Amino acid sequence: MLVDAHAHLDLFGERQNEALRQIEQHRILTLAVSMDVPSYLDTKSLAERSPWVRPLFGVHPWEAPRYADDLTALDAHLAATPMIGEAGLDFHFVEDARSHEQQRLVLRYQCGWAARSGKRMNLHTKGAEADVLAELRAHGLRGSIVHWYSGPAELVSDYLALGCYFTIGVEVFTSEAVRELARSLPGDRLLLETDNPGAHKWLTGSPGMPDLLLDICDAVADLREVPPEELSGQLALNWRRLEWMPEARAEGRSDA
Repeated sequence: MLVDAHAHLDLFGERQNEALRQIEQHRILTLAVSMDVPSYLDTKSLAERSPWVRPLFGVHPWEAPRYADDLTALDAHLAATPMIGEAGLDFHFVEDARSHEQQRLVLRYQCGWAARSGKRMNLHTKGAEADVLAELRAHGLRGSIVHWYSGPAELVSDYLALGCYFTIGVEVFTSEAVRELARSLPGDRLLLETDNPGAHKWLTGSPGMPDLLLDICDAVADLREVPPEELSGQLALNWRRLEWMPEARAEGRSDA
């Protein structure tokens, strides 16, 4: 079994059947994150077709401005999801500073739910790595998944101190910074992702499919100088540890 810790199954369109077939064939437990309410509802419908798909609800920072004025409308979905994601901040691709405070409001609301309910988060941090870290600390959150980290290397240890896991995905084929992260992460904090179908398309022009995770696993194993089977075993252990952690709250006061 492999775990794809971050994918967007609702975006496969006419290739959804093939995506689900590959997930079943390769036994890929897939954390299917959402961008907003409609994508979560679509993902929930897809998950009914496969026991290997876990639908997650979160509001992506790109969509946050649409929800900032009615946060309680998110409550039913935040209560139902086993993990909150995709959530976070993006000050890199979103250059309009007017949206940044709206992003913060929506992230803080989701962090508050995570803190009160003991749920972990699946996080987007692009260009706002220090700010997301500060929110995790303020809410006393532990055990989050940091998706596709490409920020300052000096913050990695701070995230690790909060029990965070890091995903390695398609940029392992092209980015030396991501390759170095894949080499240097503690083995017990490592996860893989595809961010399908968009990440591979962004890099190559061709949409990614679930079996891309096998190539990512081989590449990471090569970088860490271990057999792919050994890495797969470690990854499965990491997921079981993450899944069965009793709670996501850190000790001490939370501002949630």
